[in-house]
Amino acid sequence: MSRKPLEDRAKWQDISAARGKAPEETLHSIMSIYLARYADGDMEYVHKPKDLRGIYGTLKSKSGVRQHGIKPDGMIVNRANGRRVFVEMKRQRAKGNAHERACKYMMPGIVASMCEHSGHAAPVIPMWWIFTNGIAKDPRYRQEIGHWFKGMETQLLFWPDWSDAKTLIAHFEEHIKGMLL
Repeated sequence: MSRKPLEDRAKWQDISAARGKAPEETLHSIMSIYLARYADGDMEYVHKPKDLRGIYGTLKSKSGVRQHGIKPDGMIVNRANGRRVFVEMKRQRAKGNAHERACKYMMPGIVASMCEHSGHAAPVIPMWWIFTNGIAKDPRYRQEIGHWFKGMETQLLFWPDWSDAKTLIAHFEEHIKGMLL
């Protein structure tokens, strides 16, 4: 197959990204409204933060030099003390590897970079993982993810109904907010 037909075909990543926008935008909306009302203006939800974009350095390309790193789905910032918690939302249907890709945030080098940019010291991993849609409902995935995240359950939320703001806020209040104080 030549390069042109490969470039023109629909890529699963593009389709998946388009489907994933609604839960991410809902998360952003809920957290932004909640933090504006109840955090006395000290906390803010940042959608697609740029803080970790350059952790690997830079790359040269035809279009110039660009930062090389990662971009979590969100970040909650406490402006009063500079602490941050990064947010990664994963969703998928019956098959996929979203849960495997969420584990990149547990790599020692990435943890060190997140701590450097978040005001936390190791062994804290300043990350909130949120799994939604089918992956949050499927007992097989829940069991597997639960095993992988042993010891970090407080930073893990299964959020099957991403329109349920109460569950999201309750988890933030009970488990995540303390990391920002």
